[in-house]
Amino acid sequence: MSDDRVWLTRDELGERWRIKPKTLANWAASVPLKGPRFVKVGGYVRYSLADVVAYEDALLAEAA
Repeated sequence: MSDDRVWLTRDELGERWRIKPKTLANWAASVPLKGPRFVKVGGYVRYSLADVVAYEDALLAEAA
């Protein structure tokens, strides 16, 4: 399955990054937006794995 068809919940992304889902919620509510792009589907927040990987890659590039 390709990354663009995989969607993560806040809990799943929090586990991946070892941060609390509440931190992700705070980032999503911040202006400007912090963290990877997300969508709301039926009131639920989802993160595309492809966007998460692109965000991680951008952070790594900044650190280099």
